[in-house]
Amino acid sequence: MKRFFAVLLALCLAGCSAPASVSGPAEEARTCRIADGAESGSLLLAEQRENGSLYRVNAADVPVTLDGKEASAADLKDGMLVTVYYTGGVLETYPAGFSQPTLLAAVSEGADDRAGLALQALEDLWSEDTALNENVEQLSVYIDEALVPNAAERAAAAWSFAEQHQLPAPLTYDWKELCDEGYVNEEELSWEKGCYFELKAAEDAGTGKTLRFDAQKWRGGLAAVFYDGCTAKQDKSGGWAYERGTFAIA
Repeated sequence: MKRFFAVLLALCLAGCSAPASVSGPAEEARTCRIADGAESGSLLLAEQRENGSLYRVNAADVPVTLDGKEASAADLKDGMLVTVYYTGGVLETYPAGFSQPTLLAAVSEGADDRAGLALQALEDLWSEDTALNENVEQLSVYIDEALVPNAAERAAAAWSFAEQHQLPAPLTYDWKELCDEGYVNEEELSWEKGCYFELKAAEDAGTGKTLRFDAQKWRGGLAAVFYDGCTAKQDKSGGWAYERGTFAIA
């Protein structure tokens, strides 16, 4: 009988206890660099961890802070570091997206717009000898790691460049890899439907706020544009500008 009353009492206490709280989805965070799109608000973000991904975020739809203070999308600049807080997971697209972004926390310190530098040079090459761009269906954009150390930032520059010219997702092979993979006819030195862009650090590539590099656009053995000996300098805000080196055309 005593055992019966003990069980009954335990059941009563369990029934009277407060219900367990139900928590929402945990908030997560990813630190990225704004590779492109700050001016329009459609941010292309390059994740900063090893083998990081690319993400798209519409800054106008998400609260923004800058250096810990309330800000707006207009305060964001390409090259800034930004931590994206979100719930609801990551959308499986490319570039990926965030299901429910809750905050963009940007910092001005450490801004470094090397992806923007690459895009400047790529666009300048595109504008040279525009006949080389005709009937192009595929790009390969090779950016030297010495110029843009972060792999996601290199991928972002290549992606944005192809997107701006309404071309499909670019390859990132160098010239030798294009030959090895069968895209370029190495004997005839031609790529019928494609165009190769290369930004390669010079032997004296420089460090810190000065970089030196060579650039080229290649369609064939007698269809190419070269910039040799370009020099880029970084300003106080993290942006880069470069002076073109010797111009040559084949």
